[in-house]
Parts: sequence; C-alpha cells; structure tokens
Amino acid sequence: MTSRLKIAIMAPVLFSALIYSPAPVKADLFYFPGEYNRVYNEKTALELELKYLKKQYDNDRANLLSEKKDLLDRIGILAEKVAFLERRIQDEAASCAKKIGSLEKSLEITRSTSSEKVKELIDENRRLEARCRNDFDECLKRLAHEKDEHLKKIEDISGECIRKLSGLESRLADLNDENATLKKLTETQKEELSRMGLQAEELEKQLRDEISKGDISIKRLRDRIVININNKILFESGSAELRRGVYGALDKIKDILAGYPENRIMVEGHTDNVPISTRTFRDNWQLSTERALAVLGYLLKNTNLRPERFSAVGYGEFNPIVPNNTDANKSLNRRVDITVVPATKNNVNLSKFNFLNFP
Repeated sequence: MTSRLKIAIMAPVLFSALIYSPAPVKADLFYFPGEYNRVYNEKTALELELKYLKKQYDNDRANLLSEKKDLLDRIGILAEKVAFLERRIQDEAASCAKKIGSLEKSLEITRSTSSEKVKELIDENRRLEARCRNDFDECLKRLAHEKDEHLKKIEDISGECIRKLSGLESRLADLNDENATLKKLTETQKEELSRMGLQAEELEKQLRDEISKGDISIKRLRDRIVININNKILFESGSAELRRGVYGALDKIKDILAGYPENRIMVEGHTDNVPISTRTFRDNWQLSTERALAVLGYLLKNTNLRPERFSAVGYGEFNPIVPNNTDANKSLNRRVDITVVPATKNNVNLSKFNFLNFP
C-alpha cells in the first residue's frame, strides 16, 4: 500500500523558527523548510502506516485463528464420522454374526438332507465376512488419508501465519526505528537546512548568466548541493586542460565555497561512452579523472579553501545522467560535478529513507 499524506499546517511556524533563529550551525545533513515539511508529513504517513499494519496484523491473525478453528472443527466432525462408521461396521458384524448363527442352524437342519446346500451356505458366509473386512479396511484408509491431508494443511497454514507475523513484526520494528530517527531532527538541524538553502541561492545568483545559457546547473538534493558544469565550456574534445572562458565561473564558485570552509567538496569527472585511446589518455577512466583534478587544482588556488576538505574522482562513462543514445545526450553526460556536502553537528542520517516510494 502507498501512503502519501500531505500535512502543511505547521509549515509557517517551522519556517519562522528557521529564519529567526540566531545560532550558527554545522551539520552533516541539511533540509530546506519545504523538505522538512515533507519529512514531517511522511512521519505522519509512517505513523498511519504503522497503525494500518497493526490493524492488518490483528485481522490476519484473527482470520488465521478462525480458519484453524474451522479445520479443527472439521477434524472433530470426521472423527465423529469414523466413530459412526466403526459403530456401523460393528452393527454389520453383529448382523453378520447373527446371520451366520442362523445359517449355522440352518446348516444343522439341512446337513442330513443336502451337503451341497451346506457348502453354498459356508461359501456365502465367507464372502460376507470378506466383504465386511474389505469395507472396514477401505473406510479406515480413506479416513486416515483425509486426516493426514488436513493435518498437513493446518501445518502449512500455521507456518505461513508464523512467517507473516515475523514479517509484520520486522516491518513494525523498522517503522519504529525510522520514526525514532525522524524525531531526532533538532532545531539546530532545521537552521542548518536553511543555511544550505542560502548557499544554493548564493550560487544561483552569482552563476545566473551561466545557468541561463545552460552551461551550469544547480541541483538541490536532500543532503547536498551539486554544481553541474558542462564540458563544452570546460575542455576541448579529448583534453583535460581548462578553457580560459570558464575561469570566471570557477572563480565565482571558489569564492562562494570559501565562505563555507567547513563544507566537504567532491569534484567528479564524467565522460560519454565513446572510447578514447591516445598517448595522453589510455581510456575514459583516466580522462574523467584528469578533468576532475584540473577543476580541483583551479579551485584550490584560493588559499582560503581547505585542501583536506576536497576530493576528486573520475567515473568514466559509467555514471551517465541520460542514456548515451544521441549526440545531445552524450554532450550532457560529458561533465564535471562539484558536489557540496555541508558538515553537520549530528550524525542522524535521513538519506536512507525513501519517503516518496514508501510501500
């Protein structure tokens, strides 16, 4: 079941608390006010889902217990049938015995007059005994088979019930853990979310011209900001040497980053899936890595930036943002991403929760 409830009653109060709180913050994890509202909404959805699962658990358990009771009742009925058949067989055996006695008396009467008649009566008596035994044995086999089938069905249903109960208990435990984690979101972290939003707004303002041209894009994610720079303004084809025309944009970026020295910065190089093999670059792995290092080296020319907070990595063609099936898409995949991950004071990690795709 998919739960998507939207509750926005507390949004204005929370936003005011974020804006007017004077304390500076450092955080590993940031939320915008709108995103916090979504987190709060999804918390409520989780609580409703928990309530629903508990109700579903009670219903499933009641249904399984009812089915088990029905099966036990049926076994009781079958046992009564067995007892009835046993009594019937006993009655028939008694009847047969009575008939045998009568036949034996008749035999005594007719023995002197007809030995052939006596033989027929003896054979009929044997046939009656054999038929009674066969009917009795067949009835016992049939009842034993039905009993085994019903016992196996009860065992299967009990096992399925146990598995369902275990799954529901595990799910309830996960929901309780997630709910407890959500409650750890403090006022300090709310301020940190607001501060990350200010960084993104400053980047968007300073890079307004580049963004309008489509050369740079800014993505605000749950716990980070990604500055995407298209390769067409960064490098010549097959080169890892920066174009002079990109210096201005990189200068703006590094100056803004210098205002937040506690951030962790990851420079990531990407290529399309067209193979490369030159004297300088043996493959796309090396090309993407060298391009990431070129951007990193230029950023660190600002001495206010802390090198220990930076890292560079090359992904080659293995992390595209769109399929490499057209020239336009390949151009989008040739890029360098500057990922800004603000440091946090708390270790609560909410990025593992997928609130938009909750089952």
